[in-house]
Amino acid sequence: MGFSESYLGQLRKLVGDRVLIVVGVRVLIEDGKGRILILKRSDTGDWGLPAGAMELGESLSDAIHREAREEANARLSEVQVFGISSDPGIEHFTYPNGDRIQNVSVLARARFVTGALVANDGEASDFRWMHPGDIREAEFTRPEWPSLLAFGRWRETGDFQFF
Repeated sequence: MGFSESYLGQLRKLVGDRVLIVVGVRVLIEDGKGRILILKRSDTGDWGLPAGAMELGESLSDAIHREAREEANARLSEVQVFGISSDPGIEHFTYPNGDRIQNVSVLARARFVTGALVANDGEASDFRWMHPGDIREAEFTRPEWPSLLAFGRWRETGDFQFF
């Protein structure tokens, strides 16, 4: 499905350039070596996580699996929600086309099961498996960096991350 057919795309047509509050997901996909999958965004050139907005009629679990398939062709298992990010100072984002959103993002980690890494929706131009501590903030998309830090805190403490 293209953006114009998505729920967010249809809503955008109705409200113009107003800031939209969007419920979405971010998934930190782990391989068997403790690395996570990051992808290079086609629109900004930044590195980030498989992520996106929930569609009308879809559960958060469905959205996590769909975004992983669409953005990286990844199949997942052992999905665990570890946090929610809604701080407007973090979750405000302006896309290159000028569309503005404020996210409420459900943060999840999952195990990579299978999939030849490819962007089924054109949103990613490259993929890397990296240890979280090796990822540089300067290259990472701004709203997703705190999610990566929250993942580290969750792994260390087991505490649900809410910010």
